[in-house]
Amino acid sequence: MASPDLFAHARSALNPFLYADIGIQDGSGTLTIVSLFGQRGEDPWEAASRLARLPARAAVAALATMIAEMPAHSCSLPEATVIAERLVALLPGPAESRVVAAARQPLSSSPLRWPLLAWPIAGLPSGWLAIAAAGLAILVVCVWVWQALGDALG
Repeated sequence: MASPDLFAHARSALNPFLYADIGIQDGSGTLTIVSLFGQRGEDPWEAASRLARLPARAAVAALATMIAEMPAHSCSLPEATVIAERLVALLPGPAESRVVAAARQPLSSSPLRWPLLAWPIAGLPSGWLAIAAAGLAILVVCVWVWQALGDALG
């Protein structure tokens, strides 16, 4: 399921990695990691997060295999390994990748039943601000009803 946060991708720590040029040209220009994962039918942010959680050597090996297996482009495994080493250096560290993965977690699997109360990863506690705004709105409506009843009865 897609992330409920529509702007999570814009501030993802994975973006420098995902939008990096692989260095192989196709008919329309240079390929990026996003296009590589897209051609493989994988969600780019999930695939990148999975790579970021691996040890560096394992991530290089996995990415090099993906690059070497691209059907429309000929690249040997040693060449792909050199490319993968450069690209894996752009991945965030393991702690950052866990934060990215948590941000992409669907609400249905969230441990909180009331996502309105959840604190965002960074910024103000917007859940509590929303509750305060709702309470103020209820207070205004109660005062309005009280005044309307007072005018009608007196």
